[in-house]
Amino acid sequence: MKRQQGFSLVELMVALLLGLLITGAAVQLFLTNQRSFLLQQTLSRVQENGQLFVRFLVTDLRRTGLEMTGVASAIDKGVRFASAGGLPGSSNGADFDRLTVSYHGTSDCEGSATAAMVDVVNTYFVNADNELVCQGNLTGGAGVVLLDGVEAFEVLYGIDEVVDGFANVNRYVEAGSQGSNPVIAVRFSLLLKEESSNLPEGDGTREVHVLTRTVTEPADRSVRRVFMSTVKLRNYNWDAV
Repeated sequence: MKRQQGFSLVELMVALLLGLLITGAAVQLFLTNQRSFLLQQTLSRVQENGQLFVRFLVTDLRRTGLEMTGVASAIDKGVRFASAGGLPGSSNGADFDRLTVSYHGTSDCEGSATAAMVDVVNTYFVNADNELVCQGNLTGGAGVVLLDGVEAFEVLYGIDEVVDGFANVNRYVEAGSQGSNPVIAVRFSLLLKEESSNLPEGDGTREVHVLTRTVTEPADRSVRRVFMSTVKLRNYNWDAV
């Protein structure tokens, strides 16, 4: 008759310890992968939102200055530095800039449309809630929010200072420094922020450059990305260049 023998107490303890080590490693790997996934989601949202806005504004700048014959016009087309259509003109702000453009069209940036072409004026600015807003002259509202979490919005204007029949940018200036020179290009940049609890807290010393402005990141848990584009205007007064 064979004698049956089970595991000893020491063997059971060793087996339990090994099981706990394996389980702990698996849980740690799962948590690490989850944090990486959530962080990647945050990065993707920032990247997608920034790129969508850049494409939106670039499209609007491509239309800027368009003037059709036979369309009644009450304002000059192009980048506006004076008020037009009940909206303020482009300006250089202490924290955020404002960009105002005008052209002949059938809809403004808020989606209001008309059957025939009219004067369209769109102005882009950042409100007190750090939201980038576009307000159109056809709607009569307070504007539509395009982005949130905006920490900087800077705009420079490429001017042609030599009247020679060639459209060449001599330099980029802030609003108010363009003088009587025609604006033939617009360079804009913005800094977007998205909070993420999966990030370590920053030390509050890193600096981010957004065209002429330098932003010092606060000590928080956020992802920040800078987006920038330069657009040469298609429609401007050729007699002035």
